[in-house]
Amino acid sequence: MQKVKSRFRLAPTYTLLWLAAAVLASVASCSDGSPSTSVCVAPETQCDGICVDTSSNSSHCGACGAACASEQVCSAGACVAVCESGQTLCGDSCVDADTSEAHCGSCNTACDEGQTCRGGDCQGGGCSGGRTECGGECVDTASDPENCGECGAACEEGQACEDGACQEEGCSSGLADCGGACVNLSNNESHCGSCGTECTDEQSCEAGECRDGCGSGLTECGEACVDLATDAANCGGCGTECNGSQVCQSGMCACTVGPNQDLGDAVPQSASGTTAGLPNAYAPTCVSASSSEHIYAFTASTAGVYSFDASRSGYNVVLALLDATGCAEIGCTADPSATLTADLATGQTVYIVVDGADGAAGTFELQITRASAPSCPAGAFTGFVPQTITGSTVGRPNSVRPTVTEACPSAAASPDAGYSFTAQVAGDYVFDTGGSAFDTVVHVHEATCRGTQLACNDDSITQGEQSEVTVTLAAGQTVVVVVDGFRDDSEGAFSLTVRHAVPPPVCDDAGVCGDGSSGCIRCAFDGKCRDELAACSESDACIIFMDCYITCNRDADCQEACVAGDPESAALYNAALECAFCDECADSCSGAPEFTCR
Repeated sequence: MQKVKSRFRLAPTYTLLWLAAAVLASVASCSDGSPSTSVCVAPETQCDGICVDTSSNSSHCGACGAACASEQVCSAGACVAVCESGQTLCGDSCVDADTSEAHCGSCNTACDEGQTCRGGDCQGGGCSGGRTECGGECVDTASDPENCGECGAACEEGQACEDGACQEEGCSSGLADCGGACVNLSNNESHCGSCGTECTDEQSCEAGECRDGCGSGLTECGEACVDLATDAANCGGCGTECNGSQVCQSGMCACTVGPNQDLGDAVPQSASGTTAGLPNAYAPTCVSASSSEHIYAFTASTAGVYSFDASRSGYNVVLALLDATGCAEIGCTADPSATLTADLATGQTVYIVVDGADGAAGTFELQITRASAPSCPAGAFTGFVPQTITGSTVGRPNSVRPTVTEACPSAAASPDAGYSFTAQVAGDYVFDTGGSAFDTVVHVHEATCRGTQLACNDDSITQGEQSEVTVTLAAGQTVVVVVDGFRDDSEGAFSLTVRHAVPPPVCDDAGVCGDGSSGCIRCAFDGKCRDELAACSESDACIIFMDCYITCNRDADCQEACVAGDPESAALYNAALECAFCDECADSCSGAPEFTCR
């Protein structure tokens, strides 16, 4: 019969087996409504005769009787500092994320040297709002009569400054003369509604009134108030910029390029034609001057690496591949003899742009094949945390590029490696590339390699040239974490680690082994072993296995039959007990005569 190897061994004592199984079964069963004073339903633990959640109870934080100080609260089983209203806890410090240059907008989002943090956004050094520093003061050279057009260029007496030029005949219609400055009182923050009425740094002037923030429908991005629904430089979020072939519609970068023909999803297949006389609607990034082009639509029927070959064409052909959803360029080659490859997801539609270099046009032949299975993801985390994967991006393809954001200013065509991760329990998870041998970028995508980008980071304040992101995941949610490079030639050995944002409490100092409702074992299952616990307790098969195992009542043949009947559930059950008894509570549980770790 098949047996599951484990680092722990339980003696055939029915009481201990039942106790260990009850730890797991308690989270999967519901109360029948009968009175009970000794059993609590997970995640609660009985402390002083009442059921409490030790992950958030300040009187029993992490374990019964572990009380937090008056200036602390209990978060994820650990006592942390209480921050005043308007402040955010970053690490062990309370900061104002609206003004902190080390934590601007969110924890660990640092501003560059010379920048300041205003309203949670890093803004360039010097003066804000389009003003210029002249003699130590920030002025508007478009209207300042002492610095009209440039610092020190003063208008003569009787003149007014308008659009950076001194005017002899006063201000144009619609503008007011405020001490020699021609301004629009409806939107000038120094003269809002009337001359001399100045708005504060946190306000903007709208319709002649100083208003907090940017007003209805607008968002402050850097030094400007923009409409995230239509602004191509800040589409859907500050710093999310649409490329030259996109427009911003409803907060998403939409494609302005359309195909001449739909090739469907058949592979292999070929297409031929001419680009002579066709319009020039798209400019590939791999060539300085493009030409007229023919654009095809193609849909991948299954995930894989697809190749697009136009080497048999009769002119200096250029190939570009665009994602049809938003026109983002996936790949480009100006080498007529080169094959363009791309890692496509099932059902993904792309536009194939057959273009020409330096105005060249002519007849072409395009070959499309599915070259291999998908290269992303390259592997998967097991689900338990903390966990580290090591590897190398050398020789790997460029499977997916990150979406450019303020935290990720680069979308290089560097080799990458993606790994899927499924959260066993809900919470905040940190992914970092600390210890990697090159300048990394890490980006996280929903469900698949080309899913919605949830987070991206280039250089972390704690990791230097390495990267770190924090994402909030629901139980059972799957993401793909991609280790990428900052430049096209950035590659090398990497280390990718996943961990909980708030480390679980240390349990093995309790001195009491306990069970599913108290002691070190309960602390372990509430903390570092909660993923292993969830993996079994949330599986119907594992619950059935436990019922089989504990009812064997010391019968070795019966127990082996349970294991042989469902070895996967047996492995989950063993992993949960091993984590608690052997890894987290080895000292506290060492006195149990029925139990030994090996």
